[in-house]
Amino acid sequence: MEHKRLTMEDDAKLIDNIMDDVDMRYILLFLYVIRNDLFKNLGDKNLIESYERILIIDDIYKSNIVNFWDEEFIEIYIDLGLIKNIRSNREFEQKDDDFIIKLGEETITIEQDTISVPDDTLFLIINKKFKFLTRRNFNLALTRLKGVRCEKSSVIHSLIYEIGEHDYTLADDLYYILDQYGNIYQAIKIEITIEGFYQRFKEIEEKVNEFIKIFDPILNTKLVLKKINQAMEENKDIIKYLKEKNVALPDKFNFDNINKQDTLFKEWNSKLVFLLKIRYQMAQIEKKIVDLKNYYSGKNKKFKYLEFIEQVTYNEDNTLDFIQETLVNLRKELMNINEEALKVTKKEIKLLNLDYERLIITSSED
Repeated sequence: MEHKRLTMEDDAKLIDNIMDDVDMRYILLFLYVIRNDLFKNLGDKNLIESYERILIIDDIYKSNIVNFWDEEFIEIYIDLGLIKNIRSNREFEQKDDDFIIKLGEETITIEQDTISVPDDTLFLIINKKFKFLTRRNFNLALTRLKGVRCEKSSVIHSLIYEIGEHDYTLADDLYYILDQYGNIYQAIKIEITIEGFYQRFKEIEEKVNEFIKIFDPILNTKLVLKKINQAMEENKDIIKYLKEKNVALPDKFNFDNINKQDTLFKEWNSKLVFLLKIRYQMAQIEKKIVDLKNYYSGKNKKFKYLEFIEQVTYNEDNTLDFIQETLVNLRKELMNINEEALKVTKKEIKLLNLDYERLIITSSED
C-alpha cells in the first residue's frame, strides 16, 4: 500500500528539514498556535460562537470584546497582533469600555470546522515577532508548503491548504504530529525573547561602535578589532599592542610628542579605552546569546526544532531553567553596560576629538 499520509515514521527527515527553514517553520507554527492555543482545536463551540458574534458587529467596542471573549482568548489574540490599534494587553486594559477596536479589513474566519487565515494576516502575525521575514520569502514559503515531495514515495504532501485565493489552513496530519511535541506556543515565546534580547544587544553595540568610530574608523575594522580583543585577553596596553603587531595606525595614535600627563590626553585616552573595554565585554555577551540561539537554529544547533520544543516544554536536562537564568543574567550585564555607555554622548566625544587633534598640532609645532 502506497504511503500517502504524513507521518513521523516515514517523513521525519522531511519534517525536520522543513522546520529548519525559518520562513516555512513560522508559517506552520503560527497556524498551529492559531488553531490550538487560540481556538482550542475547535473543540469549544461556545468559544467559536462568541468569536463569530464579534465579527458581525460593525463597530466593535472594548466592552463587546470583554463581554464575549474570555481573558485567555483576548490575551492570545492581542499577542498575535490581531487587534490593529492595540499593542499589548496592558494597553487594552487601560482603554475605556467605549474604545473602538479595529480588527482590520481581513481577519481569521471559521467555516465548516476549518480555520481560514488570510495570507496578509498571517504575514503580519509572524513579522511582528520576527522582523527578518520578508514578504517575498513568506510568499515563496507558502508556495513550497502547499506541495512538498515525499522522500519515501511519489506522493506530494500538502502541509498547508489554500482556501480560495488568499486564505490558508494547516493540514490535519501535520497538526497532530506537531501536537505530540509539547507546548509550541511556549517554545515560540522563548525564541522571541531571545531574538528580542539579541536585537536590543545589537542596538547598544551599534551605539558603542558609533562612538568608537569617532575616535577613528580603523578601530572598527575586522583586523584591528581582532587585535584589540587579543590585547584585552592578554591584559595589555591596546595601542601599544597594535603597534607591536605592526598594525598601521593614523598619526593621532603616535604619542611620542605628546605630554602623557596632559589632562586632555588623559581624558581622550581614558574615554577610548573605556569604550573599547565595553565593546569587548559585549563580545563576550554575544557569544552567550549565540549559544542560546544554538539550541534551536544555526550551523551549530544543539537540537532539531521539534526536539527543542520538547526540551523547553518538559524542561529536559534543565534546558528551560538554563535559558531563562542565562537571559536574566545577560540582561543585567547589558543594562549595566548601557548605563555605562550613556555616561558619554556623541557630541562630547566629537568635541573631545577636536580638542585632541588641536593638541596634536600644537605638540608637533613645539
